[in-house]
Amino acid sequence: MPVVSKRIAERIADDFGTSAPQVMSALERLDLSHEADPERVHAAVTLVAKGNRVMFDDALEHAREDWRDLLTRARLETDGWRAKLDYELGLDEH
Repeated sequence: MPVVSKRIAERIADDFGTSAPQVMSALERLDLSHEADPERVHAAVTLVAKGNRVMFDDALEHAREDWRDLLTRARLETDGWRAKLDYELGLDEH
């Protein structure tokens, strides 16, 4: 299962404070299909949660049930999703 990227980890630390390690662990345990881009789905969960643990748990469950629908909910469903992540999370260091 994929590790949370550095920029998502930083956003989670900012948004969730002392709960950040548990939030990151939950994301890293998320079982995704080979079709899904892990950073995109992790970002969708994080952005939808807005720093709220209840909303995070709901978004995580949504990702388990239908990660494509979650992308739509997070407005990451279109080809411009990478630019939105750069805007929301900072530039990717890859």
